[in-house]
Parts: sequence; structure tokens; C-alpha cells
Amino acid sequence: MKKDIEELENVLNFKFKNKELLKSALTHRSYKVSHKEINWDDNERLEFLGDSILNLCISFLLFQKFKKDREGDLTQKRAYLVCKNTLVKVAKKLDLLDYIYLGKREEKLDKKSQENICARAMEALIGALFLEGGFEVAFERVKKWFQPYFIKFRQKRFQDYKTQLQEFIQKIYNKKPEYEVLSVLGPPHNPTFEIAVKVNGEIIAKAQGSSKKEAEILSAKKALKRLKKKLAPQKAKP
Repeated sequence: MKKDIEELENVLNFKFKNKELLKSALTHRSYKVSHKEINWDDNERLEFLGDSILNLCISFLLFQKFKKDREGDLTQKRAYLVCKNTLVKVAKKLDLLDYIYLGKREEKLDKKSQENICARAMEALIGALFLEGGFEVAFERVKKWFQPYFIKFRQKRFQDYKTQLQEFIQKIYNKKPEYEVLSVLGPPHNPTFEIAVKVNGEIIAKAQGSSKKEAEILSAKKALKRLKKKLAPQKAKP
């Protein structure tokens, strides 16, 4: 049995007047499919909104804290903070999975699939906090939840392949790379995205990942390696 959402409100230190909005943030599409009688939506639209709010909050926090960083450095830090792994860590601290409404089959999923669901519900929750309490309420929670991960920037060497690829391509071709979703395979709770990175309409590299972001990063990594190898000066033969 799932925990009562009032317990989550206590953890959030915020009471929702619109309880259905909070329930919506916690409702996976599988539950909505098997419980057609409920009168609230699943969390996919809120996830879309929450992703944007999270990026804005993190961007503002980084802008305030790292005053000497250039755009590329800030972009790398933001990519680390809003990635699935960090979202999962925050969700675990809130015991968010204990509150998510899942279909019966989804309740028995493997750890990786449950983490994907948790990360998306985390974004949906941020979206719900924004709609109910405004930007300040959402911002203060994001700041509290994500601040502990800022200290890891001193220990972690970032490899933002998308930024590196864009800078490399702009320098060589005076163009920006484009990313295209080629396919989405697998069930909704555990999809695999195949994404191609293109320059001037030509596919440079393709890669698969459990999210669009992951697939884009992996395809950018491949493309960067191939372009550098292709454009590297040929060694003189003896």
C-alpha cells in the first residue's frame, strides 16, 4: 500500500489546496490506464513543465554561485545537476517511489525502470509545486534538494560532449549540430531512444540511450571522436 500523500506534503513542507494536482504529479500513465475511473491526469504534461522549471531554477542558482564561470562551464554543471542520476538521488531522499501510483505490472519492474519512473515523477512534482505555489515555492524546494550536489563540482571533471561538439562544429563548419530522434523502442516505462546527430543534413553518428538526453550525449561523443579523427592532420609517412 502506498503512503498517504499527506505524509509527502509534510516532507515537502507545503500543503496543496488542489490535491488532484499533487496526485497527478504522482500518477504514472500505467495507473491511469488501469484505473479509468480516476478524474485526474497522469504526470506526463507536468513532467514537461517541471523539466523547464528545474532547468530555470538550476540555471539561476549556478549563475549566482559561480560568478566567474563562462557559459560553457555553467552548461556543463547544469547538465550534471538535471540528469537522471541526480534526479533519482533526490527522489530517493524523498522516498518518492512510495507515493507514486503505478499499474500492477509496473510495481514489479526492475530497479532501472523504477528509477526512470522516479526521475520523471520528480520533474512532475516540481511542475506541480510551480502551478500550486508559484516560482518561489518551486525554487526554494529545488535549491534545498539540489544544493548538496554543488560541492561535487570540485571533485568531478565534466565531459559535456554536446557543448564540445557544438564548439568544434561551429569552428570548422560555422554551423550548429542537429539532433534527430530516429526511433523509440520498448515499453513506455523503459524506452530506448535512438538519436542521430547531423551536420548539414548528414548523419555523423547515432547512439541509443534510456532517455533523449542520454542518447544525445552518447551520439555527440561518437560524432566528436569521428570528426576529430577525420580532420586530424595525416602523419607523414616515413
